[in-house]
Amino acid sequence: MTVPGAIDVIKKLTEIYNNNEILIGAGSVLDAETARCCILAGAEYIVGPALNEEVIRLCNRYQKIVIPGVMSVTEVVKAMEADADVVKIFPAALFGPKIIKAIKDPLPQSPLLPIGGVDVDNVTEWIKAGSFAVGVGSALTAGAKRGDYEKVTETAKEFIERIKAAREEMQM
Repeated sequence: MTVPGAIDVIKKLTEIYNNNEILIGAGSVLDAETARCCILAGAEYIVGPALNEEVIRLCNRYQKIVIPGVMSVTEVVKAMEADADVVKIFPAALFGPKIIKAIKDPLPQSPLLPIGGVDVDNVTEWIKAGSFAVGVGSALTAGAKRGDYEKVTETAKEFIERIKAAREEMQM
């Protein structure tokens, strides 16, 4: 929601991709009012930078995926008790992968998603620490800023390969 006209962008994207080709959502959602506007525009998931239990309740009411941001074990527990689908560790770069293990020790059932600071060089560490997935922004889309969309594809493939390898190594 930091992009001017974001609601209109969501609406336009859901019109273009109307046969379930992609899952369109909204990020940086701060309150339930904004979450509802995003959902009415077509968003299938809502991501927030912070824990807002009203946003979680609203998303659950509309049966939409909700991913609040947290920074502490207390907030992880509150998010899970409020029935968040996934718990976003944000900004993950402040702590590094060790935060995942530290939270997973007392809360092994927590669905943790680090966002902010994940890149191809450290994605393996995040997965091995216990992240079920990772959220990636600029580390993935950097090529697009230069018009090099092939680089975005290459980077996505590299992320997938490294995540797969980390999971396979953990199975051994």
